[in-house]
Amino acid sequence: MGNTRKSRVWLAPLLAVLVTGMVASPLCAESYMGADIDWRQFSGRHVRMMMNKHWFTNGLQPQVTEFEQHTGIEVVFDIYPEEAFWTKLKVELAGGLPTVDGFMVDSLDMGSYTAARWLEPLNQFFEDPTLIDRSWYDFDDLYPTAIRGGTADSELLVIPIGTEAEIMCYRRDLFAAQGLTVPRSYDELYETALKLKTDGRAGYVSRGLRGLSIVWEWTGYLLSYGHRYFGEIGAPAINAPQAVQASEMYGKMLRDTGPEGVVNYGWPEVLAALQQGKAAIGIEASGALPALESEESIIAGNVGYAQIPSAPGHEIIPNYWFWNLGMNPRSQAKKSTFLFMSWATSKPIFLRIARGSGVSAARLSVWEDPLFYEMQNQEWIEASIEGMSLVQPKLVAYLNPKYPEIADAISVQLQNIVLGSPAQEAMDEAAMRMKELLSQQGAPYSLGMIRVCWSFLGQRARTEG
Repeated sequence: MGNTRKSRVWLAPLLAVLVTGMVASPLCAESYMGADIDWRQFSGRHVRMMMNKHWFTNGLQPQVTEFEQHTGIEVVFDIYPEEAFWTKLKVELAGGLPTVDGFMVDSLDMGSYTAARWLEPLNQFFEDPTLIDRSWYDFDDLYPTAIRGGTADSELLVIPIGTEAEIMCYRRDLFAAQGLTVPRSYDELYETALKLKTDGRAGYVSRGLRGLSIVWEWTGYLLSYGHRYFGEIGAPAINAPQAVQASEMYGKMLRDTGPEGVVNYGWPEVLAALQQGKAAIGIEASGALPALESEESIIAGNVGYAQIPSAPGHEIIPNYWFWNLGMNPRSQAKKSTFLFMSWATSKPIFLRIARGSGVSAARLSVWEDPLFYEMQNQEWIEASIEGMSLVQPKLVAYLNPKYPEIADAISVQLQNIVLGSPAQEAMDEAAMRMKELLSQQGAPYSLGMIRVCWSFLGQRARTEG
């Protein structure tokens, strides 16, 4: 199974420590302002952060007063729901003004923001001993895959705050009743889902909604069939044989085993179907799945968690989603902003937020914390850790400035496949549209791209983790 066995070499000892509780987290004794730097060197300055309404924002906001008292820096949070956040932030950054100092950035926007030079490189700040105590901050504790996903041309452009990977969930009770085992290949997944499908229950559910929703889940199929978005010379390769097989399988899974109206399913609809017992198997972002163990879920306690399948002879490569903090290159308070960003992403603050929310964070030490471990389903933790270890950020085209438009073009054809169109014809059309997009010149946020971004509102990938 490719990287699966390799990842378990380090995963098993880690989980053994967590289960036995023999090692207590060293974070408990750390001071929240324990760095050996002058915290008050920018007293009197102001920092404006534009934030999405998100679990990280909810957990961080009540603690900002502590930071302000220790530093003398006033921090203003402008918080918007997702739809308004995407639009307002892009308008401010495109205006080229220093009105916002820092902001949240998701995976989808990394390429276009990088091309537009809307992200200040952070290497210089991390190398300044007056701004960062490396021992206290422990940069290596940040998820390595998230750091790679936020780095372009050796420049770190963002600091990760949330990490998710595709993983599979399934009904343990239904599997046991029919003597089924966890599918390891997509063919096995298809056959298993068919056996579990009934008039009132889908065998399988995943995203079918146009835009990033369907493309986000399909990408795990594409990569785990051994294929990529682009070929060796950089030309679109999504209509090559393996990519077409992956696309046909994705369409067949939703068409033959999925719920009625699945082309209208984004992550909220997928979660609802699973929680209500209306689907037996699902593939979703790891950060979304703790909801299956909530009081609102009728399947709580009967859910198993595992890695997504792969095609025979190919490694498992799930898609991923990172939330990050970035800095405006035109900010007039860069050092003050970095001081806040480094505090907000430090080990003690991350641990505090994770313990309060029970959701995944971008630091390895959070997953090693016994109290956090006790809050969650242990199999979900194991699957989430392993899933993140299998992520290969550079294989997903997020850093391509045209990615929002590329994803939209692919999504149209994926929906056609779900509805019965021949996969080869559909992916030929998608590849042709990709070539047209890549040949276009101009600013990353042309009028055409802004229209596409507007079409994505409400269709984004899971952004809760």
